[in-house]
Amino acid sequence: MTVFIIFPLFSLIVLYLVFLLLFRKHGKAVRFALDFGTFIVLYAIHVALIALTGTNYLGWIVIVVLLVFALNALWQRIRQLDVDLRQMIRHSWRIIILLALPVHFILFVLGIRQLFIS
Repeated sequence: MTVFIIFPLFSLIVLYLVFLLLFRKHGKAVRFALDFGTFIVLYAIHVALIALTGTNYLGWIVIVVLLVFALNALWQRIRQLDVDLRQMIRHSWRIIILLALPVHFILFVLGIRQLFIS
């Protein structure tokens, strides 16, 4: 189980393969794998921050996620007259995974660097 947390990209691939077997459609499998994989990546960031700093940053992660939702709703409101809730949630969730994967990679590299330096 810890392999999925340490290497969330591996968990995304496994989720994709599972959903591909279930749905038999590439696009649907990718969407579901990214949607469920977002929770794993966010949890992996949480665990990496605890391992690196010894401090719990779960509250800050939740604040950033809510901020992404709020900024996306504002952007959608500026572009259109009405905010489509389903579209806003879908876009925000995809933005979160696009932000979370590089952040986790940076934390992973910092953890490896800290391991070899100390």
